[in-house]
Amino acid sequence: MRKSGKTPLFRARKLEKLLDVGEIYIKLEGANPQGHILDRVSEMIVMEAESQGAKEVLIMGSQNFTNILKYYVELAELKPVIPIFKNEKWKVPKIGQDNYLDFRDEYTVSPYELLKRIAEESKAYLAYEGMTTGIFAEITTDEIMNEILNRLQSKVDNIYIQGGTGFNVETARWSIYKHWIEGKIPTPPALFTAQSVKGKLQYEAATEINVEEEYLKEAIKLLRTQVHLKLKSSEALGFGAFYQSVKQGLVEKGVHVIILKDAKTEVKIDNLNDFDDVSKKQLVNYTREWLAQYADSLGETEDAILNANDKGFILLASRNGEYEGVCIIVNLGFERFIPTYHLAYIGTRSTSKGRGLGTELIQKAIELTDGKLSLHVDLDNKGAKKLYEKLGFVHCYNRMLYKG
Repeated sequence: MRKSGKTPLFRARKLEKLLDVGEIYIKLEGANPQGHILDRVSEMIVMEAESQGAKEVLIMGSQNFTNILKYYVELAELKPVIPIFKNEKWKVPKIGQDNYLDFRDEYTVSPYELLKRIAEESKAYLAYEGMTTGIFAEITTDEIMNEILNRLQSKVDNIYIQGGTGFNVETARWSIYKHWIEGKIPTPPALFTAQSVKGKLQYEAATEINVEEEYLKEAIKLLRTQVHLKLKSSEALGFGAFYQSVKQGLVEKGVHVIILKDAKTEVKIDNLNDFDDVSKKQLVNYTREWLAQYADSLGETEDAILNANDKGFILLASRNGEYEGVCIIVNLGFERFIPTYHLAYIGTRSTSKGRGLGTELIQKAIELTDGKLSLHVDLDNKGAKKLYEKLGFVHCYNRMLYKG
């Protein structure tokens, strides 16, 4: 089971009120295990290395690429080998002595050809960023576009992204048009790519946006204060392009999606695949404590948790290392008759009410289930019903139980 991908796509309602250009959705690639879009690329690289029977992975690339790929290589119990060339001193403190090849005193016209030869001789897998990894950036891009378009379907008008590492703009266009040609969306959304005004655009076209420093700073401040996101300034250009276009009066009301390569919320959501980190007893206690007024019997709660662990999802939300919310999603076993998954329990600690934990848990549940999700809500709980409706749920029927 892959650890990367299916990252949150959440609706930024506070930004909608401030900017007044319709619906705004943000795709958080920072929710990947190592906090970047490159998680997807790195995990696929390791999958190919394993399929080829390689025991070592020769890693050449940027600091982000090197660190993230090293994590996945070691996770697969393979050996990362990192070459160091001139002016790459940053690599030295990052790796152990037995994990690098020192070429700082050697001259080579083509590091790629050198490393390719070494990989062939040692039967290692060569992961050279931009040279041997392009196919995985294309697959990553297609995955992200599918996650967005399958979730929002015909609702998307504009998509904003920062080009470069881990994302292929031409593949994004191809993916959009493939959805359109197959009849999945009525019209292709416009795709805008962003770059800093300090840089140089590859193409002169209306779809490339040079983001001015003033707008970028304002955009980053909005993301951090209004949406409570954590992100690097260097990875915020996608939203900077959107914000600048709004302020310049270039954006009409519609549905807008911004892909952020490393952004994540202050809330961490863990998807538990087993009970190693948190025991079944703890999960039962969390669920019953945080849903005290609606708690089912102990046996019912345990049944739901066992089903979720085996076939569904168990989500725990934490802030500053402390668990504050739980979401239990069971698999009902149907494909078409009713939604495959059912949100059995969701609750947050009393001190965390009103801080958005429940919303983030539900949004993650929607992502993991591809929207094939149902839930029950007390008819008298108008606040909860209103929240679920805002998140895209509709009231279809009232549930009745036979009591004899």
